Amino acid sequence: MRRSAQLDSREEAQAWVDRKGAPPRLRRPILTSAEGRAALAATRDDPLVHAGAALMLLAGLRPQEVSELRVQDYTLGEQRLRVGGARRSRTIRIAPSATAAVDAYLEDQDTAPDEPLLVGLQGVKVVTLFSAAMRRATLNVRVGDLRRAAMAAVMEDGAPVQQLEAYFGISKPPARKDLVPVREGYDAGIAAVLETEFAS
Repeated sequence: MRRSAQLDSREEAQAWVDRKGAPPRLRRPILTSAEGRAALAATRDDPLVHAGAALMLLAGLRPQEVSELRVQDYTLGEQRLRVGGARRSRTIRIAPSATAAVDAYLEDQDTAPDEPLLVGLQGVKVVTLFSAAMRRATLNVRVGDLRRAAMAAVMEDGAPVQQLEAYFGISKPPARKDLVPVREGYDAGIAAVLETEFAS
């Protein structure tokens, strides 16, 4: 039986990745909750890096998505974020701890709507600065591990694959887009899972 809709545990998610013959960067073990929390804690001394790491772990954003965010994509204090620019835009609710991290960074910033949300994390800087924080903390965590951990936590919680695709911005064939609509408010449940898994 082919199983693609849900995986019941991180072990099953890891086994699925291994069976698919994934490239070496995807064969890394999926972070545990404790490892994800440790990685996030290791960035707390730098509000910029902490905000970026929080968005990657607690909202499952890709490093490129973090670097492309604009001030206008986020409203201070709200738990909603517009991701993906004009091409593949999606608006998602994010975990309260991710909101708090972004708010803390923005407190000391003088920003305009069209400026980058996290000034200093453009391009490869998000990877470089996060990697430096992990080296200082002697943690074997790569930037891509954060999104994978977020996705694994949501899969393990049993979210339907359509919600997973919508929240994490995973492309699907045009013929499938309207087959199973995603109900409004689905993102609140995913944000709560990520908050509980990695921040509470």
